[in-house]
Amino acid sequence: METAIKILILAVLLVTIYQDLKMRLIHVALPILLLGFGLLMNWNSLNYIEWGKSFLFLVLNFIVVTVYFSIKNKAYLNPFDKLIGWGDVLFFIALIPFFDFRAYLIFFVLSLLFSLLLFLVMKSIYSKYKTVPLAGFMALFFIGIIVIDQLTNQTFLLQ
Repeated sequence: METAIKILILAVLLVTIYQDLKMRLIHVALPILLLGFGLLMNWNSLNYIEWGKSFLFLVLNFIVVTVYFSIKNKAYLNPFDKLIGWGDVLFFIALIPFFDFRAYLIFFVLSLLFSLLLFLVMKSIYSKYKTVPLAGFMALFFIGIIVIDQLTNQTFLLQ
């Protein structure tokens, strides 16, 4: 059963990458499916406190981004309308059940750095890209984490 769920997770991640790179948006069902698979995979180790801390970390990040860009623009700026897509936000939330708090922090920071570096490379090759396909790049990074865990039989970041 766990292998089937992992295959489904990889399929959802691959579709996320495709949609975000191709259309610059992802369907709302993808993060919902990912969240469901994460909960299903970690059903025996439901850790609401760890997940709550991860969710609060995201909220804190969004508050800081909102305040920073509002101050910078000298007017209130809703980052979800101008800077980051709702698909990205849902994708961040959907990944929470796969990690404990510490691992989520590490994943979040490393995947953002990975996304930035990959975007810079992609932009130098294809000048048409103006924004970062964040959910797609994070999905690619998450696939890397899953592959590393499977090949090494060790839990690199995943619960």
